[in-house]
Amino acid sequence: MATLASATRVAASTVQAQSTGRLPRRQGRVTAAVCRAQLGPEDAEPRQWNGPSSSSSWQPLGGVPSSSSSSQSAGYGAGARSGEWDEEPLMFCPDLDTPPVLVQDWRAFRARLVAMESGQTARAASMQLGREERWAHVLTQPERGCLLVARPREGLGMFKNTVILLLEHDDGEGSSGLVINMPTPLLVSQLGLEEDIAESFRQCPLFIGGPVTKNLLHVLHGRRDVEGALEIIEGVFAGGVESAAELVRRREADPREFMLLAGYSGWGPWQLQRELRAGTWLPVAASQAVIMDVLKESLSWSPEPQAVPRMGIGAALPSTSPFSSTAASTSGISCDDLKLLCWQRVLYRAGIEPHMLGML
Repeated sequence: MATLASATRVAASTVQAQSTGRLPRRQGRVTAAVCRAQLGPEDAEPRQWNGPSSSSSWQPLGGVPSSSSSSQSAGYGAGARSGEWDEEPLMFCPDLDTPPVLVQDWRAFRARLVAMESGQTARAASMQLGREERWAHVLTQPERGCLLVARPREGLGMFKNTVILLLEHDDGEGSSGLVINMPTPLLVSQLGLEEDIAESFRQCPLFIGGPVTKNLLHVLHGRRDVEGALEIIEGVFAGGVESAAELVRRREADPREFMLLAGYSGWGPWQLQRELRAGTWLPVAASQAVIMDVLKESLSWSPEPQAVPRMGIGAALPSTSPFSSTAASTSGISCDDLKLLCWQRVLYRAGIEPHMLGML
């Protein structure tokens, strides 16, 4: 197999070619990067091909003709003869033009394929043109950044009608996530936190992220400038409470951009898979816009009775939807009602009616 140094030389040639858009040249001839798979000594020298007319067509890069004996000593294989195609090292020549770079989120690309397979060609075309930012579809297996939507069943307790953003997932090591639609009547200022954090988020409602370590505070947001935050999917971040509080204090961010949650949801090795087989959760891939809509809808709720009308994801839904903005404009709804509302809207984005969950 190729040695590490040989692979490094090949990579360097390729990088040079891609950075300039053309291959390096020497003495007016195009230099090809040599594929060194199954070569011998490391000092085997890359060579140039000047044409198929003579046995001395292959030359070292320095321009000195190579003989059959030097070719053998260079480690090109026992019995190698200069100029024979089947005995010489393979040549790899990248295209002269720099290849295009894919910039689209692979999750959005997969969503387009799902839409096409389900016969939604118009929607797939709209997604490809960047007009459809809000999409969601069912997954066969959970993955980092997906949503776990609770199925209607008995015995779920606090997890009834919950939507969980999965932060980490590994069947063999376990999974963790945060519930994004479980508000509490408490304000952050009532928790006895550090003065700077409590002051920045004093009028923000507290959410429950899960039953594990409820004495720890977590934060979800869409800000790239928050230090210490971990990007879960493109545009959705978790962590960085102190930095978020500092941005609010400097008036560089609105406190309602951050969802503060107590505790998290966790699963041990293979536990989540067992719950999926038992029909507890429905994995759903959702775009950044859908996830942020749910966060904004939850954050627009207030534990105070005189809550102002919300401008959440209802405004982005079609007027014919049962979850349109007119249905979402009521104020002062309960925690359970908000929980149910967000749960229904994620299902709506995925094209699922709640009564259909038993058939999936």
